[in-house]
Amino acid sequence: DDRALLDETEVQFEEDKQMIAATSTMTAHICPEELKLLEKMTEIAEAARYQADGRIKKLVKWIKEHLLETDGITWKNRRVLIFTEYTDTKRYLVQQLESAVAKTHLAPRRIGTFHGGMGDESREAIKTAFNRDPKQDPLRILIATDAAREGINLQNYCADLFHFDIPWNPSRMEQRNGRIDRKLQKEAVVHCYYFILTQRVEDRAVSYTHLRA
Repeated sequence: DDRALLDETEVQFEEDKQMIAATSTMTAHICPEELKLLEKMTEIAEAARYQADGRIKKLVKWIKEHLLETDGITWKNRRVLIFTEYTDTKRYLVQQLESAVAKTHLAPRRIGTFHGGMGDESREAIKTAFNRDPKQDPLRILIATDAAREGINLQNYCADLFHFDIPWNPSRMEQRNGRIDRKLQKEAVVHCYYFILTQRVEDRAVSYTHLRA
């Protein structure tokens, strides 16, 4: 998706235009019963707007178990890469994870982002920080859109990856995985996770764990 390389403001502008077009067309043909249902749905959505969903809860739990020491404050020398498809979701992830680790050591420097529209200097800076020895750089969590799914190597000190949302094209998942599942990866095992709904049969699948030779 070429949109992954666009500046975030461009993507937001395009999405806003699509939303305006869709809603203006819809409201011209909506009946009172449908309008009432939409209003009810809006109330439910607004009530849950700032609540962490199940994926966030699982992700925060994993971070606390694997990236933090038992004191809940000190960070281990381990990193994680989190992929999302959408700019809005990236911002949501940053907000939720910053809140979750706010009381940890050097919290403001633990989370970084990689997204479309970044200049070459910014891209290189975040890539260098993430590939630097964790003893020398505090960055531990990198949240990336699909702008990072190709042409960037992040395997130096990271062997854990989360697909916060799953793209329609499976090859894009493999491209994401390839950021850390590649030659010069120091760890013997690379873990690439995604979220499922256990009550849905179609979500049951074998998790991706690559045992390296």
